[in-house]
This record gives sequence, C-alpha cells and structure tokens, in this order.
Amino acid sequence: MSGFIGDLIEGIADFFTDIWVARRQRAHRGRPTRSVGEDAAKVAVLDLQILGLGLLALICGAVMTLALGLPIWISVLPAVAVVVYGVCRWLRLVRE
Repeated sequence: MSGFIGDLIEGIADFFTDIWVARRQRAHRGRPTRSVGEDAAKVAVLDLQILGLGLLALICGAVMTLALGLPIWISVLPAVAVVVYGVCRWLRLVRE
C-alpha cells in the first residue's frame, strides 16, 4: 500500500513540476502568459496522450516480439516513436 501512495504522490509532484517547467520555459522565451488552469489542462492532455500511446507501444512491442517473432530492436521502434512524439508535443506546448 505504501508503494501505491508513494507512486501517487510522485505522480502529483511530477504533474505540478511539469506545469511549473512549462510556465518557466514559456516566460523565458518571451511568450505571453496563460492562466495556470489552461496550462494544467494542456499538460494533463499531453500526459494522458503519452500514457496511452506508451501503453499501446508496449502492447505492439510485445506482440511483435512474442507473437510475430521479430527481433527486439525492431519491436522497440514503437516506443521510440512515442518518445519522439512526446518531445515534439512538449516543444509545441512551450512554444504556443
């Protein structure tokens, strides 16, 4: 139970840190400020998209390796695509 509570607290702290970092990067780049609620909504949508795509990439990688018998380096490609997508979306978030 304490592991679950620790993970929950870590996730909440990570969410608030993401909002703080996004606001700091936007301010540093001279972008107009938005409300904290709007930034929180955009970060939450990004986090959920990355979480869903990461889960999908994990399933695809497992199917590619276990069911299709492809090499592991090929089955890692969906996860790499999710990382690239996440980085591009984060950069777009702080540039808006």
